[in-house]
Amino acid sequence: MCEKTQEILTVGELRQILKISTNTAYNLIHSGSFPVIKIGRTYRIPAEPFYAGLENPSAVVH
Repeated sequence: MCEKTQEILTVGELRQILKISTNTAYNLIHSGSFPVIKIGRTYRIPAEPFYAGLENPSAVVH
């Protein structure tokens, strides 16, 4: 069994962290700036690569 867990952010949490609108959050999700997991009709953002991109924007792959 896999024991590895990782913090996952929702779109709402992403909005709160960045203080952006819902439309802007979805545009950012679809930009490919960081990994996103789509589950049904919802999106989840792995926190580690997201925060790494905030700390070092030049390392983000577009």
